[in-house]
Amino acid sequence: MSSFTKSIAIASVSSFLCVAAAFAAYTEAPVTDGGTLSGKVSFKGAQPPPEKFDFAKFPQPKFCSQVDSDGTPGSGEGHRLRQDVKVNKGGLADAVVYITNIQTGKPLKMSMTELQTNNCRFLVQGGPSKSVGVIFNDKTAGGVSILNTDADPSDPKTAAGVLHNPHGYSMVGAMSTTIFNKPLPTKGQVISEKVKPIWFKKADVFMKIECDQHNYMNAWALPVENPYYAIVNDDGTFSIDQIPPGKYEVKAFHPKLGFKTAQIDVPAKGKATANFEF
Repeated sequence: MSSFTKSIAIASVSSFLCVAAAFAAYTEAPVTDGGTLSGKVSFKGAQPPPEKFDFAKFPQPKFCSQVDSDGTPGSGEGHRLRQDVKVNKGGLADAVVYITNIQTGKPLKMSMTELQTNNCRFLVQGGPSKSVGVIFNDKTAGGVSILNTDADPSDPKTAAGVLHNPHGYSMVGAMSTTIFNKPLPTKGQVISEKVKPIWFKKADVFMKIECDQHNYMNAWALPVENPYYAIVNDDGTFSIDQIPPGKYEVKAFHPKLGFKTAQIDVPAKGKATANFEF
């Protein structure tokens, strides 16, 4: 075998192993002596100012301006303020804490990550955060679904639905790769995308969804492969239970601030602590 052929073979095997690792099977098993991890994700310093988007630069300014990013009535000043870094008494909201290297443990109930549009916002369903969630990194059961609930009866052009265009990206730092891009023009319409092996094969990767029609519409999700994660509360606190005793790597993720990593040692039927500061 030539050196060139060997190089190709090694590269092919390496690629296969990376994909296989990304979809390593998680096994459910009774956890009789499990421990608990708790802590807080905090932000040092003053809360940064929100990002400002002028409605006049985007379609449907009248309809979209009815609410602000937090769901309160629109300011009427012709712009949306989106606060991506939310700080409450030093605690950082919209973060995910995830134990990365557990392959056996408590039941894993996988489902599609559900989003809905609402007055030109993407809202993550079922969690303490409306902008940040998780997506199961599994090609069989993992994926994302997006329901369009927006329509403007006062405008004949959008009475049947406000056109959104969810654009999904695989993100590593500031680098983005398109993973899906589909129109969503009708109220009541749903698009669903199953996870593909190439989506999340890199380290510290996450998903971003942005509307190509209204660029201030964003949502984010961290890919996970086990049930040992927590989306933090508004004050940055979290708790994860039924953890098999052992030493683990745990990460905190925020879509605008990146990743922090800690090492923990969970005692049998005991408590471990991990705090993260951005």
